[in-house]
Amino acid sequence: MPLLLRTIKKRRWDKEAWLKEGKAKANALGDLKPSENKLSFWHVHDDKSNLYQVVAAIAAGRDVPEKFDYALFDQNLLQKISVGIDQTSGDSFHKEADEHWHRDTVNLSAENVAEIANIIMKHGIKARIWPKEITKLVKQEVHSGAIDVNPLKERLKQRGYDSWLE
Repeated sequence: MPLLLRTIKKRRWDKEAWLKEGKAKANALGDLKPSENKLSFWHVHDDKSNLYQVVAAIAAGRDVPEKFDYALFDQNLLQKISVGIDQTSGDSFHKEADEHWHRDTVNLSAENVAEIANIIMKHGIKARIWPKEITKLVKQEVHSGAIDVNPLKERLKQRGYDSWLE
């Protein structure tokens, strides 16, 4: 069961008494904004052994360490709604994550996006990692050499946020 990770804002996925079980609120669609009829996801191994590497890859692209909300769900659920997934190059500072773990959906319709929201609502694990842990995870990946620190530091320095990696 390969898993897919999508960053979210966890509060958008709170259950509401007025909503049918397994249905997402309209606000949840704010976390599923397609670009060129595609949504970006990250592959997480069944045993979640690369979960923190994926989180670090995404978090390193942020200017400051902040809470990291994500949804994790079974990739096979997308096949049930006829949504295809392609392995594509990611755009992070983590070479392995970019080359092996980035995924894009293909040819999404508006209905597909709503169906994905309902899949995440019904079957997804919604979780949060706090900034202190994010800092630790990113630093681990930097020290291991998995995250290329030079372009990352340059980008952060240009934006005035270079101190959080030290």
